[in-house]
Amino acid sequence: MSEEWDWESLTAVSIPSSQLRKHLGRLLGMDAEERNRARGVLYCEVANQGYLYDAAAPCVDIIAEHVESGGGLSSNSVDVLESILNARHPGLNVAIGGVAVDVAEYCRKRILDILPEILRKADGEDIELFREVCFLIPQLADSSQEVIEFLSLSVSRFEGELLRISSEALEEAREVQREGHMP
Repeated sequence: MSEEWDWESLTAVSIPSSQLRKHLGRLLGMDAEERNRARGVLYCEVANQGYLYDAAAPCVDIIAEHVESGGGLSSNSVDVLESILNARHPGLNVAIGGVAVDVAEYCRKRILDILPEILRKADGEDIELFREVCFLIPQLADSSQEVIEFLSLSVSRFEGELLRISSEALEEAREVQREGHMP
């Protein structure tokens, strides 16, 4: 799917699309320092200060394709997904394969596509990854029962910091189930 995007048409990107793709590669790479720097750049390019940009859709696609192909998942890449999911820009569309899609809806759908793999990788071994997943998933609770199940299991099996993080996320997820939005 990521090959179907017209990268050159992305208007909200302040760096050339070739640079955007390089930063995505760094975000998904093995070097922790590079991942952190790439996260900072990408945050500004896809969802800065709660405002969603059109580059978010192909970025989510690349992250999703990486995860779907068995690639690793870092707290930095989950943080980028979370910033995209939290951002807003009603009516923002971008073309994929000549068809206009709503950026926010497209990103949410692609994140939901990889949700099972995200939950599988958030096993509590990497506390930073677990924390970022717990920031990401509550807002998906109205679309996926897996969120509540994952958080309930986490609350029952963890102690200390992991228990605190998962308890707070479970409370937010239940609010989303009831109200349809974060508290």
